[in-house]
Amino acid sequence: MTVREGATAEQHRRLRQMIMDGELPPGSVLLETPLSKQLGVSRTPVREALARLAQEGLITRRTRGYVVHELRPEEIIEVFDARIVLECAIAERAATTADDFQLTRIEQLTEELERLLHRLRTAGKGARAAKIRDEIRPLNVAWHAELRAAANSKTLTGLLEQILDVQRIYDPLMKQTEYEEIALGQRQHNEIVTALRKRDPQAAKDTMAAHLTTVRQSKIAEFTRTVHERT
Repeated sequence: MTVREGATAEQHRRLRQMIMDGELPPGSVLLETPLSKQLGVSRTPVREALARLAQEGLITRRTRGYVVHELRPEEIIEVFDARIVLECAIAERAATTADDFQLTRIEQLTEELERLLHRLRTAGKGARAAKIRDEIRPLNVAWHAELRAAANSKTLTGLLEQILDVQRIYDPLMKQTEYEEIALGQRQHNEIVTALRKRDPQAAKDTMAAHLTTVRQSKIAEFTRTVHERT
């Protein structure tokens, strides 16, 4: 990697993280000169980093500069539809490619989620419950990441992670908060694990499709409610 390529990669990483962390929220206008001053670098790596982010779908080109992409509800549905196709393929593949270590790791995360779900069931609706939900979210992300790893497919993983990056921008507006929704997702996780252990690709694929369809319906409804409350 040349010095120029390294500089571009670093600014791409920094800007991407700023978008993921909400430091550059949806609708933010991104201009080369102000960004280069903010990041303390020349305009060239910033320009090239912005072009990469546009290719990834995280920002959109405008007549002047870029803007962090804003999705309409119907576009978010498209994102979820693409995620369903890819993650079903990953679940199907993982049923035949995952080794025992990978399956054990997925089972361990499933058990950790089960314990948190039990705590959530008895926590009520106050600050304690909110804290437990905050613990569940990263574990859920880790569960799906382990499944991707178990599929042993760089192509499927790369495509799906690109879709997930776009979704992550809007995750703060689409949090699952109801116990019943989280519990249903966990039951489906258990069914997927069962299919993986049985080495049943079709069952793994079908159960993942049902799981993500449930997630999509729940998150789109929450997104619509959140946007409505803010307008």
